[in-house]
Amino acid sequence: MADPDRVEAAAREWWTRTASRDGSPPAPDTDFFAAGCTSLQAVMVTAGISEDLDEEIPVRLLLQNSRYGAFLDALRTFLTTADADAPTGRPPW
Repeated sequence: MADPDRVEAAAREWWTRTASRDGSPPAPDTDFFAAGCTSLQAVMVTAGISEDLDEEIPVRLLLQNSRYGAFLDALRTFLTTADADAPTGRPPW
């Protein structure tokens, strides 16, 4: 699993870059789509996080967990599950 601090840093950086108008980090209940973001921007965020963590993060993870806190929890769970079940261990997200 990627370092938890590194996971949060990557998620916060890409979420802030994309969904924050004033550059402030997201609150746990900040909704990606309510902030005016689109599914294309969700692809950009998950691609950026994927690159930063050297892990393939499916866009569906953000589409199904559009609040920052829920996304971060789902991201950590996804990475933990993927590592625990390696090499075939990607959950069906």
